[in-house]
Amino acid sequence: MKTAFVLFACSAMAFAQFPSPSGKGGTGTRTIDGGNSVTPGIAPSRPNDEKITQYITRLSLSELRSWTSSEGKVIEANLIAFEDLRVESVNGAIVKQPEPPKYPTVVKDGSVRLAVNRKPVVLPLARLSKEDQEFVEKIRLQHAPKP
Repeated sequence: MKTAFVLFACSAMAFAQFPSPSGKGGTGTRTIDGGNSVTPGIAPSRPNDEKITQYITRLSLSELRSWTSSEGKVIEANLIAFEDLRVESVNGAIVKQPEPPKYPTVVKDGSVRLAVNRKPVVLPLARLSKEDQEFVEKIRLQHAPKP
């Protein structure tokens, strides 16, 4: 019994002879995330763990079709409105979608917006073929305010 006590006392004295990394004696302190003190466990790096998800809905004004440029190049795309419906959700909560505009913008500053591979691309209307320009005009008249 006396032997165990002596070994413990010797190891404690040996431990006390070596300076701590902090220079203050004892075992020293370490920092987590730049803090000055240590608390049990690991604190999150952000104060709140909110996950914000943004949903973007594009208003398709036509089905997928072939569009021809004035130079003769062909792409597959949808005609989409310039307005997007945006909603943010915190931690996956269900949120109500905003109402789409009553009169979506089809042509803006002489340009149209196409969804090419689900990515919006703005093209000058003059770069489209005559037939595609007529198609856009027909869609624009359908979505224009009625007098």
